[in-house]
Formats: sequence, structure tokens, C-alpha cells
Amino acid sequence: MELRKESSEGEEAKRILDSEVFKDAMQTLSDGYMSEWVNSEAVDQERREVVYMKLRILADFVNELQTVLQTGQMADEQIRQEDKPKSTVN
Repeated sequence: MELRKESSEGEEAKRILDSEVFKDAMQTLSDGYMSEWVNSEAVDQERREVVYMKLRILADFVNELQTVLQTGQMADEQIRQEDKPKSTVN
């Protein structure tokens, strides 16, 4: 992927991860899933497994955004290195 595109996507991922709306939505979902899990009937193993998968998908989603952010930060550094003036020896 082109460095500038990775950088741009990293910035977008940072805006999303830093967004209060995003944080609130993720917390609401996580709290709801945990409540559903804790309050499930002892015999309802299938329900708990579904809720567990929802929690894993939520975590995977956040991890993917963090990976995009980190990739963008690495792209930023590479761009800075490429844009650095080369020193000349006389």
C-alpha cells in the first residue's frame, strides 16, 4: 500500500479510536454483552457462546483499528525519513 494512503488511514483510525462517541458505543456494547453473559441461565451454554463471540468480534474490531493506526504511524516515520535532506560530504 502506498505510504501516504497508510498514513491517511492511520490518521482516520486515530480519529475513530479517540472519538468519545466511538468509545461510548464500544463501552455500551461491551457492558451489554457482559451483562447478558453474566445474567444467562446456567443451562444456556449456547447463549453464552454467542455472547462470547460478540465480545471477541468487538475486541478484534478495535485491534484492527489499532493495527491501522500503528501502520499509519510507521508510514509517517518512513515518509519523514524519505523527506529528510541527505547530508553531503565535501
